[in-house]
Amino acid sequence: MQSRDPQPSGSSFYWVRTPLARAIAAACSSCMLSTTALAQTTADTDNIEMETVTVEAEYHGAPAHSYTVSDTSSSTGLNLSPRETPQSVTSITRQQLDDQQVTNIEEALALTPGITASKAEVGVRTSFRARGYDISNWKVDGLQSLGGTDFSGGGNAINMDLYERVDIVRGANGLLGGTGDPSATVNLIRKSPERTFGGSAYASYGSWDQKRVSADLNLPLTADGSVRTRFVLTQSDGDNFRDHESSRATGALASAEFDLTDATTFGIGVQHEQNKTFGSGWGANVPIWYASGQLTDLPRSTNLVPDWSFSEFETDTIFTSLNHRFNDDWSLDIRASTSTTDAENNLALAKVNSAGRGRYIGYWNEEDGSGAILNGLYQTTEARQRSAQIDLNGGFELFGNHHDVLLGYSESRTRTRSPEYSCTMFSDTLSVFSPSCMYRSDTGLPITDWRNGVDSDFGVNHTPTGRTGVSETRLRGLYAATRLNITEPLSVILGARTSYYRTENNTASGTSTSQSESGEFTPYAGVIYDINDNHSLYASYTNVFTPQTRETASGATVEPIVGDSYEAGVKGEWFNGRLNTSAAYFRTRQDNAAVIDGDNLTPSGAQAYRAGTGNETEGVDLEIAGAITPNWNVYGGYTYLHFRRIDSEGRSDPSHLFKLFTTYEPNGFLDRMTFGAGVYAQSNIHAISSPAGQPVNGVSNGSTPANWAGYATVNAMARYDITDDTSLTLNVDNLFDKHYYERYGFYAGSIYGAPRSAMLTLRTEF
Repeated sequence: MQSRDPQPSGSSFYWVRTPLARAIAAACSSCMLSTTALAQTTADTDNIEMETVTVEAEYHGAPAHSYTVSDTSSSTGLNLSPRETPQSVTSITRQQLDDQQVTNIEEALALTPGITASKAEVGVRTSFRARGYDISNWKVDGLQSLGGTDFSGGGNAINMDLYERVDIVRGANGLLGGTGDPSATVNLIRKSPERTFGGSAYASYGSWDQKRVSADLNLPLTADGSVRTRFVLTQSDGDNFRDHESSRATGALASAEFDLTDATTFGIGVQHEQNKTFGSGWGANVPIWYASGQLTDLPRSTNLVPDWSFSEFETDTIFTSLNHRFNDDWSLDIRASTSTTDAENNLALAKVNSAGRGRYIGYWNEEDGSGAILNGLYQTTEARQRSAQIDLNGGFELFGNHHDVLLGYSESRTRTRSPEYSCTMFSDTLSVFSPSCMYRSDTGLPITDWRNGVDSDFGVNHTPTGRTGVSETRLRGLYAATRLNITEPLSVILGARTSYYRTENNTASGTSTSQSESGEFTPYAGVIYDINDNHSLYASYTNVFTPQTRETASGATVEPIVGDSYEAGVKGEWFNGRLNTSAAYFRTRQDNAAVIDGDNLTPSGAQAYRAGTGNETEGVDLEIAGAITPNWNVYGGYTYLHFRRIDSEGRSDPSHLFKLFTTYEPNGFLDRMTFGAGVYAQSNIHAISSPAGQPVNGVSNGSTPANWAGYATVNAMARYDITDDTSLTLNVDNLFDKHYYERYGFYAGSIYGAPRSAMLTLRTEF
């Protein structure tokens, strides 16, 4: 539990009595009592009077229950405080995850300033965006990860009970990752073994019969903690507000660390994450327009899918690490992991889709229930990624100042297998064969009356053809960075990376393509100037290089993204690092990003893409994170985004984005309570319904504008500490039951956001 030691009147920082300080104070008190007793029993001894000794200790850095962190290496590889980092870096701490009952990566990023999410369908693809671009750089403990939330992405299975926090670096981060994604880099930090015994467990129950249980045990195997283990188990299941939708998720983590010597630590672990969503679909599940061209106003529960439609993702990971400390300055850190993600998508949904020759059909008739067509998709993939990283961190003295340096090498290899299937979609009276297991509106089955749901006799069979598509990507690079403390207020961070990239794509039909880049140079430069004890000015620059995996209509891979990223601003640090603030101006340029190529398909039958004309954005990020007082946590930010140049694909980025969440622990008779409230607000988006738009007589011939209305939702929480170790928490999301959309304009469809919901959680620590 968070310490509530009082803050002295007029103090500008917190006073915390640490266990060491308490022990010293107790020892001194005992010493004074013994001395006084001895003086009183000796008649011929003068009275002895000792000075009162007061021991107080001042805590530096972020406390365990904070909404900020003391330092992070996610941006440059150098261990820097948020104020010392010349980029916008956000950390979602364990306390934030617990306070808001966050269980997956989508919920975690929903807390992050500057990050938006746009769903393509329920339970499968979600695009996370920052500064006007999709996030494609995912890491776990600094290693490249299969974190994307797409048809084969491991991000769909990420279980946040297994992680201690999430670091998000907004702007390009090509120095460490080799892919200078101008949006953001997401780095998840796993829970790791600790030297002392302890743990926690919780059980939750909420709206739509949602249930979740989890246990986290830290178990040292030796008295001094030199051999230690950690185990985490979690499981959830429940329905949802949409018809036919339910989900089930499991997670498990087992890890161990061994202190081989006083200077060397070896770690190893395994991890399992699984998520299955019933009632998921292929595309946005609610149409924007009826066939007449009139806007729909359907219930939020609308989900025109059969009960056999589902998506399932399962990721298994083995990871290991070796850390050796040569002395107080120099250390070597080696990490490696192997992950395998198995995905199965058996999806069906009544939606608008291509009928060929630039025409789009499948719009619903509101008067007689006709017009809806069941589309379908079946596919399985197996993606394996092997990642390794070697970092040598150190320091040196030059011209009377201490400087930091990092030398490193990283490599990742990803191999994706996609078996080919042929399918038959059938009813009692119809049967349609598809050699690619992809049913669009011109080949899907017409639904008798969409008002009554999908016909119960509809089904699909799939058969493997024996052919398999295989794609392989290898990305490796050497990098170096140094922080030069030029003068007491001025430091400069310089870095560079040389990347080597190769991808090979062999389709099931026998088409082969490849792409490679050698010696791609990525520079990094940052400067920080301390104005005073609390504020610093900073600026940074890096360029952008991001290989792409999207395929063109010919089967070739879209050429890599290139561009630049600039950022400048001011950062504040208060109460010895327990509260951090920042204000940043950013500007990014990106060329060649893949965009949808109309209704063209790849040789394998998937959606084709082409290189876009490019984007250029600028904007402002404001952020605050940490503790204003010992019992008042706050976290939030505001982002303004402006497109200076835009490609032809419809955008899903608001110009104004505001997020804020705060918790307060009152004193007095309510001192066992914690109250929290938060708001998420975004402005309207001038979106484009693409590639299908508003129909005329049930047919669309292309994209049309679709205004995505802005909205604000409010969340609230209240926690009661039954004992010092056990608490009961109530979380209410969308408190005022706001109607809003999580997607608007994809194939003339939309996805409703969740209505008001509640979750009650009983948690204990030991």
